[in-house]
Amino acid sequence: MDLNRLCSLCVVCLLGTLVGLGCADPDRATPAPDPAATATPDTAADGPAFPVRSVTVDARRPPEPTLLPRLRELGVTHITLCAFGWQEATDDPRVRIDTSDGWYSESHRGIRALARQADTLGMDVILKPHIWIGGYDEEDMNRSEIGFDTEAQWARWERSYRRFLMVYARLAREIDADVLVLGTELTSVATARPDYWRRLADAARTVYDGELTYAANWHEEYRKIGFWDALDYVGVQAYFPLAEGDEPSLDALQARWREHRATLRQVHERTGTPVLFTEIGYRSAPSAAETPWRWPEDDDGAVPPDSTLQARCYRAFLSTMRDTPWFAGAIVWKWHPAADDNRPTAFTPQGKPAEAVLRRWFTDAGEKRTRTTPE
Repeated sequence: MDLNRLCSLCVVCLLGTLVGLGCADPDRATPAPDPAATATPDTAADGPAFPVRSVTVDARRPPEPTLLPRLRELGVTHITLCAFGWQEATDDPRVRIDTSDGWYSESHRGIRALARQADTLGMDVILKPHIWIGGYDEEDMNRSEIGFDTEAQWARWERSYRRFLMVYARLAREIDADVLVLGTELTSVATARPDYWRRLADAARTVYDGELTYAANWHEEYRKIGFWDALDYVGVQAYFPLAEGDEPSLDALQARWREHRATLRQVHERTGTPVLFTEIGYRSAPSAAETPWRWPEDDDGAVPPDSTLQARCYRAFLSTMRDTPWFAGAIVWKWHPAADDNRPTAFTPQGKPAEAVLRRWFTDAGEKRTRTTPE
């Protein structure tokens, strides 16, 4: 699939004004007027909403053979597989590589096997390396704060990370991955040392000829990256806040999405690079719209499931971003094997109303439909 064609022309997108992100953008330009900015019809397009329709497959053990066919039937074009490098602390300049460590879908063995199965189904692969810091405590895991006091320490980390990334660039070539993500949510490193990432992209292209992106956090980081023009996509971890309070309406969620879309469009226009959501997801929980980034582990005590709000958040996203010419697509977080999918308040949409929403917008609808998806 030649997705570079997406960046050949940028047309005026729907109007929005950036609010609610909690930060000012000095580079903001006033969006061009858009007569359709006040409404987003909740009707499916005549085909899939956008080209790249992916889910992250997260499998502790080898999944059942029906998992990928089910995703293909859902309209998924790419599976995304996350691999990990291991770092003891944010100020430790060593990134450890263990290609057999972690869950099945994180290991080289699992990645190769899943890629082969995806290929037989006509699906592509996105390879998305992460850095795992410390243990499973959120305070220990904050890879966005990696940083060092001396240039010697920075240089050591950069060499170590380059070795890690090149392992996965070669693996991406081996499995014929469609997209390789150079890094994920490494905010301090990515914003402070853009020349390093340009060199890293150049190095990756010496062994891998697919598309490259970097997965930047939604909160300020993606607007501060200085090397988007060296990549094929502006990658965004799209956990944008959509509402305050309980039970926001679809109209309110769509209105907030139009604001985020306007800001994303400005980054596209400044860089000339199409946008890819390297993650997007909503929990089936009451906080899904207000704090989409909130992990289930962060909740104190029992949280009631709210699968209708999860589905409504996906409807707002899909109906607002569909057919946007500079928008390449999105990676949904995330999908589990059947034996591990009983997660009533977690991010997965499988077996919930959100799965029907994804199918509706990920498949060739053939004709426009009215509001028939469960809320």
